[in-house]
Amino acid sequence: MDEYVSFALAALRPHAERIVVALPSGASPENAAQLREVADALVESPYKGFDPAVYPWVVDRESSVRDFDEVVFTGDGWFGPIGDISVAIDRAAMNTAPVRAMVEVPSHLPDDFPDAGYPRRILPWTWTAVRREVILSPAWQGLWRAARASDVSTEREFLDRAAAAGHDVSIVFPAVDYPSHDPAVYTPLQLIDDGYPFLGRTLFTLYPPFLDRFAVIGREIIDGAGIRGYPLELIWQNLARTVPPRGLYAIGGSVEVLSATTSTYDPERPFRIASIIHVGDIDDVPELLDRLAQLPDPYSLYLTTTNGKRAAQLQRLVESRADERIAAFEIRVTPASEGRDMSDFFVGCRDVLLDEGVDLVVKLHTRKMRRKTTNVRRYFRRYQYENLLDSPEHVRNLLALFQREKGLGFVFPPMMHIGYSTMGRGWGGLQDKAAEVAARIGVNVPQDSVSPLAPYGGMFVARPAALRLLTGERWRYRDYGRKGAAQYKHLAHLQERLIVMAGAELGYHARTVLTREHASISHTALESKTDYLFSTTRGWPVEQIQLMQRAGDIGHGGVVALARMYVRLNHPRASHVLMPLFGFALRAILTLRLARRGTQALIAALLGRPWDPDR
Repeated sequence: MDEYVSFALAALRPHAERIVVALPSGASPENAAQLREVADALVESPYKGFDPAVYPWVVDRESSVRDFDEVVFTGDGWFGPIGDISVAIDRAAMNTAPVRAMVEVPSHLPDDFPDAGYPRRILPWTWTAVRREVILSPAWQGLWRAARASDVSTEREFLDRAAAAGHDVSIVFPAVDYPSHDPAVYTPLQLIDDGYPFLGRTLFTLYPPFLDRFAVIGREIIDGAGIRGYPLELIWQNLARTVPPRGLYAIGGSVEVLSATTSTYDPERPFRIASIIHVGDIDDVPELLDRLAQLPDPYSLYLTTTNGKRAAQLQRLVESRADERIAAFEIRVTPASEGRDMSDFFVGCRDVLLDEGVDLVVKLHTRKMRRKTTNVRRYFRRYQYENLLDSPEHVRNLLALFQREKGLGFVFPPMMHIGYSTMGRGWGGLQDKAAEVAARIGVNVPQDSVSPLAPYGGMFVARPAALRLLTGERWRYRDYGRKGAAQYKHLAHLQERLIVMAGAELGYHARTVLTREHASISHTALESKTDYLFSTTRGWPVEQIQLMQRAGDIGHGGVVALARMYVRLNHPRASHVLMPLFGFALRAILTLRLARRGTQALIAALLGRPWDPDR
C-alpha cells in the first residue's frame, strides 16, 4: 500500500461518517496496520485483486452500511484529492439523482496491448455515490447480477444497468462539457481546474505509443498536479512500482537536458558522496578525477583494480594530485572476474553501498574496448563522462534533481544508440534469466517487454537506498561468469538491467540526463533512424509498431524469413503449425551458408590468396 492511499483516506476522513476498506485476499499485515489508522472497518475480500463484485459483497457483509443516507463506491484508482475535495462533494450533493458518478467514463474500455506488456487493467471505481433507497430496492441484487453476467463490471457498466433498472443517473462532470469522450484521460488538468479533485491512474497504465497518438503528455499532467498542490512524490512512488520502468520513463518524460550556465543546487543541503571507479584502463583515470573535481562538495573515492602493480600506480596518481575535493580515498585490489565493474561494485564495495553515512554513490569505470572502432570508443567515453560530469554547473544541476525529488533513485545517460545496436534488443536474450533473478530478490515490478530502462554502459549516480534489494544479496565473485560455478550466466549484465526495476520495487524512479550538445546529436540521429524505419509502413506509430511486432523477428532476411512473416500476419492460426518448419529451413540455410564460406576460405588458403568474405 503506497502513501497516496493514506493521503487520500485522510482527506476523506472529515467528509465520511464511516470508511470501510476492503483489502485484497492475502494482503500483508503491514498494509492492514497502515489502513487501520485511517479506516473505521477493515475487511479482507475474497478476491486477490480488484473485482467490482467487492462492492456489493461489502454492502452485504457490513449490514450497517445500509443505514446510511448515501454510500460512495471508490478505491485506489486515483491520485488526490487535488484542491479542495469538499467543493466537488458539495457540487455532487446538490444533485438529487439517487445514483451519481463524479466523472463520465466512455462506454468502451481503452485499447489494450497485452503483447507489449500493457494489458487492460480494471481499476477501482473513481466515485459513484448511491443513495439508500437504491441499495434497499428490490432491483439492487438483480442489478449486480446482470452486471456480473456481462463480465464487464466497470463503473460505466453499473451506471448503464442502474439506468436500465429505472434509477435516475447523473454525472457531476459530464464528458459533453469537455473536448473528448474520456476527459479523465485526455483532458485531466482541465477537469481539475473545473473542481474535479482526482487524477486517474488509468492514464498511466496505457501504452505510451497509444498516448503519443493523442498527444497526451504525461509529464505535463504530472507537473500540473504538482503546480496545483499535490505531492508529486506520491505519484512517482506508486507508478514506479506498478508501471513498467520504460513505460513510466516515456509517459513521465523523464529526460533532463541540464544547463551548463545556471544551477538550482542548494549548497545548504549537501550530499555525502562516494565515488566507486573500477579501473581497467589507467590512462582514463586522470580525466575522471578531473571531472569528479567538479562536484560541489568533498567526496570519498574508491578505486578498484585487479592488478597490484596498477594499484601502486593509482596510489601515486591520486596522492600527486592533492585534490581538496577528495576527502578520503581507498584503493582495493579485487579478484579478476568476468563481472568487471559490476562485481567490484556489488561485491568488492558492498560495505560502501550499505554505509548509512553515504547519501549518493557515483559509479564510473574505465576499460579498454579492443573490439570497438576508435570512433565508437571515443564517443562512448564522451557520452558517459560528459552527460554525467560535464561541467561544475551541469553536475550541480544533476545533484539538484536528487534534492528536488526524494523518490529519485537513479540518474544516468539515456540508452546509447550511436555506434551501438542496443536499441530494440536491450535485454540481450536475458529476459527470462532477469525474471528469475527478480523473483529471487523480491522484485514484482512489471517487466519491460522490449528493452529495460537501464544504465547501459554501467555508469550512473544512485541513492544507496534504491539499491537495497541488490546489495541485500550476498553476491560472490564466483557468481559472475559464463561457466563453472556461476549461478547466473552473465550476472553483471543482468544486474545492470535490473537496477532500475529493483529500485522501483522500493518506490524509487529513474531519470536520464544529457548535455545540450548530446541532446542535439542524439535527437537528430533518432529522428533520422525512426523516419527510415517507418518509411515502409502506414498509419500512426502505434499501428506501425503493432504491425511489425505481429510480423515477428525478421532475422537476417531472405525468402524463408519473409515467408514466415507473411504467414504470421495473414494466417496466424496456421503459423503455429508452420513455425517449426520455418525454423528447420532457416537452420538448414544457415548451415549451408557457413559450409560454403568455410569451403571458400579453405580454397583461398590452399591457393595462397587472401579471402574476402564480402565477395
